[in-house]
Amino acid sequence: MRRSEKGPRRKSEAGVAAIQYAALVAGVTATVLTASSGHWDLPTLAVIICLTVCSELTSVHTGVSYVSGSLLGMMLAAVLLGGAPAAVVGALTIVVGWLRLREPAMSFRNNLVDYIWFPLISGVAFEKAVHALQLGPGDSAYYLLAFGAFVLGLGINVLIVSIYEAWRSDEPLVRKVQDVIGPVLPSELFSALLTVGAVYLTIHAGTVALALFGVVLVVFQYLVGALLLSKRRAIDMERMATTDELTGLPNRETFRERLQSEIDAVERPEEAFAVMLMDLDRFKEVNDTLGHHYGDQLLKQLGPRLAECVGPQGMVARLGGDEFAVLSGRAHGTDAYTDLANLLLEVTQEPLVVDELSLELSASIGVARFPQDGDDAHQLLKCADIAMYAAKASQTGITVFTPEHDRHSLRKLNVVADVRRAIDSTEMVVHYQPQIGLGDMRVHGAEALVRWQHPELGLLPPSAFISAVEQTGLIGPLTRHVLDRSIEQAADWWHSGRKLSVAVNLSVRNLLDRDLPSDVEKMLGNHDLPPDALQLELTESMITSDPDRALATLMRLNRLGVRISVDDFGTGYSSLQNLKRLPIDELKIDRSFVTQMLRDENDLIIVRSTVNLGHDLGLRVIAEGVEDQATLERLSALGCDLAQGFHISRPMSSDAFDKWLSAARWGKGELTPVSSIPRVHRGLKTVGRAV
Repeated sequence: MRRSEKGPRRKSEAGVAAIQYAALVAGVTATVLTASSGHWDLPTLAVIICLTVCSELTSVHTGVSYVSGSLLGMMLAAVLLGGAPAAVVGALTIVVGWLRLREPAMSFRNNLVDYIWFPLISGVAFEKAVHALQLGPGDSAYYLLAFGAFVLGLGINVLIVSIYEAWRSDEPLVRKVQDVIGPVLPSELFSALLTVGAVYLTIHAGTVALALFGVVLVVFQYLVGALLLSKRRAIDMERMATTDELTGLPNRETFRERLQSEIDAVERPEEAFAVMLMDLDRFKEVNDTLGHHYGDQLLKQLGPRLAECVGPQGMVARLGGDEFAVLSGRAHGTDAYTDLANLLLEVTQEPLVVDELSLELSASIGVARFPQDGDDAHQLLKCADIAMYAAKASQTGITVFTPEHDRHSLRKLNVVADVRRAIDSTEMVVHYQPQIGLGDMRVHGAEALVRWQHPELGLLPPSAFISAVEQTGLIGPLTRHVLDRSIEQAADWWHSGRKLSVAVNLSVRNLLDRDLPSDVEKMLGNHDLPPDALQLELTESMITSDPDRALATLMRLNRLGVRISVDDFGTGYSSLQNLKRLPIDELKIDRSFVTQMLRDENDLIIVRSTVNLGHDLGLRVIAEGVEDQATLERLSALGCDLAQGFHISRPMSSDAFDKWLSAARWGKGELTPVSSIPRVHRGLKTVGRAV
C-alpha cells in the first residue's frame, strides 16, 4: 500500500527529509548486515520479483492509495527467502512504481523507506520465531507464523504511511490510521491468506508452481482492478451528475429534484417551506481584480458554511457562478424564512481567508414561499429569482417575493427585449444639459443624457431602463450609440463656430472594455472632433472596484487627449491614491450635497472641501444639481469652476439646445470653449480658483 501525493503540505519539509534520508541509510545498512542470513534462491527470487513488479504495474488507485499484489510478493519473499531479499524486492518495487507514476521526491523517499523496512522486519521476525519455536514446513504453526508475518508487515506499512499523512495534513495519527487501513483491510487480509497458500504451494510443488500462481494472481488482479476502476468511474460520473465539483454541494438538477420531492411530500396546507436564491454582490470584481483562483477558493469555503447554516433538514446547492439555491426546512410564518435568510447573510459576510488575504463578501437573497408563491419547482425558482434581483436592485439584502415584483420583472424583460431594436432605430435619443463656467457665466459644454422615445410608453428617462440594460450585454452597444451621437453633435457645434465640449457617462462594463479607446478614437476621427472636446464621466466605485484595469483604459483614453471626469464625487469610497495616479481632469460634486448646501452646514463643508481638494490635485470642479441663483452665486464664491442644473436649464433635445443657446442669458455673444480654460498641471498646488 502506497499513499498518493494529494492534500496540503507543512513547512517543515527539510526536517522530514533529513529523517527520511537517515531511515534510508539505516534500512540499507540493516539489509546488508542481515544479507548473510537470507536464502538467496535466485530462481525463486526472480519469480517473486516478476510477480511483485507486474502487480505494481497493474495496481489500482482507490482514490487515496494504491493497492496491489506487491505486498503479497514481498511477504512471500520475507517468509521463503528472509528479510534482506524481501527488502531488495520492496526497494525494486518502489523504483518501478516511481518510473510509472513520477511521484514527488518526498513521497518517493517515504515509500522507499516503507518498502525497505516492513519486509525486512517481517522476514527477520519470521525467521527468528521459526528458529525459536523449532518449526518447519510440516508444522501447522509454521503457516500461522507466515500469516502473522504478513499482518506484522501490513501493520508497519500502515503506520509509516499514516505518520507521513498525519504530518502532511496536520491531523491526528489515529484518524489517519483509520483512513488508511479502513478501505483496504478486507483485501489485505485476503492477500494474507493467499500468501499462506502460496508459501505452502511453493514448498510442496516448487518454483514452477509459484510461477503459475503468480501468473494467475496478476491476471486476477488486473480483472479486479478493471472492475474496481469501472465502478469508481461510475461513482464519479454519478457524483459529477449530482454535485458541484468545486464546492461539493448539490447542483442545479439535484436541487430541482429535491424541491419537487418536497412539494410532492406535502400532505397538509400548513406544511410550508421556502426557496431562496442567493447571488454574491460584486463577486465578478474579485475574479477580475485578484484572479479566478481567489474566486474559486472563496466559493469552495463558502459552500460548506452555507450548508452547515441550513442544516440537514434543508439543502444548499450551487446553481453556477456565484449563485446558490437554498431549500429551507418546513416552518410556520415568514419570520422563520427571513431569520434563516439573515443568518445566511451573516455567514456570507464573515471574512474568508485565501492565501493569507482576508476577503469579505455580501449577497442578495430572494425568498419564495410554498404554497403562496407557487406550487411547482419551476414557479418557485422563478419567483425566488425575481425577488433576488429585486433585492439586488434595492440593495436591501433580502426580499420576499410579492406579485408586484413579478409585474415589474415582466416589464423589465420587455424593456430589455426592445432595447436592441431601439438602438438600431431612432428611438434612443440624446438630450443635452448645459454646463456654464462660474468665472465668466458662459456656456462651456453640455452633458449628454440618453432618453428612450418609446412608441407606446413615451419618453423614458434612464432610470426606467439603464439598470436592466446593465445586467445584459447591451450596455456596450448602447454606450457606443450615445457616444457616436454625442460626438456627432459636438462636431456640428464646432463646425458652426461654437467650441463646446460634450460629456458622456460610462458604466463599469464600458471601463473594463479593452476596445473602448480604439472605438472612441475612430468616432472622433469620423466626425473630425478634437479629443479634448469629449469628456467621459465615470463614478468613484468604477475606479475603486478595479483600479489597475481602470488605469489601463483611462491611460489609453488620456493619450488620445480625451478628458476624464469623476461623477457623483463624495458618494463613494474614493482612494486619494487612486485620484492622484489616475489621469483625471475633473471632479463633479454630487447633487445630493449641492442642493442642500445653503441649508445644511455639513453639505456646505463637503462642497467647499471638494473644491479645494480638486484644485490642490490640479483638477477642475463642476457642481451638478444647481436649482437656484443663490446656490449658483455661493458656488462661484467658493471657487467652483463649472455648474449645471435646472436653474440653468433642464436637459433638452439637440434642436431645443441650439435655440436655447441663441436665447440664453448665459454668456451673450461669443461662447468660451471648455478647452480654453487653463488646466492646472499635476503637481502644482493652487490657491483659490483654478482658472
